[in-house]
Amino acid sequence: MSSRILIEDTGNKAGKHRNIHEWADHEGVTIMRWKLPVGDYTMPTDQRVCVDTKYGLQEVYSNLIQDHRRFRAECELAQDMGIHLVILVEEPGIRSLEGVAAWKNPRRERWFKVNAAHKAGKLLKLKIPNTPPVPSARLMQTMATMTERYGVEWAFCNKAETGARIWELLNRVF
Repeated sequence: MSSRILIEDTGNKAGKHRNIHEWADHEGVTIMRWKLPVGDYTMPTDQRVCVDTKYGLQEVYSNLIQDHRRFRAECELAQDMGIHLVILVEEPGIRSLEGVAAWKNPRRERWFKVNAAHKAGKLLKLKIPNTPPVPSARLMQTMATMTERYGVEWAFCNKAETGARIWELLNRVF
């Protein structure tokens, strides 16, 4: 058996992260599936660090703003178990938490366009919430709060870099 092994949570749908599996095949890394208490990826020999992958800031937005309790509970569990949780976000052009403030949330932009159309008497059948999605600066602040309270680390990459970044993050020395 290879000494280069990566553990993937069984909660991940098979085929969901083809880019990561292709990277692993290319690099000679064996991916084994186990049930993980938090995150999507860890090492078999040291599970004190887990990486949770997100398809982009829209998924982060959904987790933090729309499903905050569930996300917070996972962060609390990681903290209680002594696991350093790294959230790896596949978002082109964003390289740091500070960069999130400049992110153009498509949901927010759409809300303002539809709201303007409503005011002009157009697109009235198209429903939108009463208030717009939160600004990107607020999302960034919520992410920073998760770091302050629960020790969550935020990392960013392009989709093509995800496998290598997971491996890098899990093999750092703390």
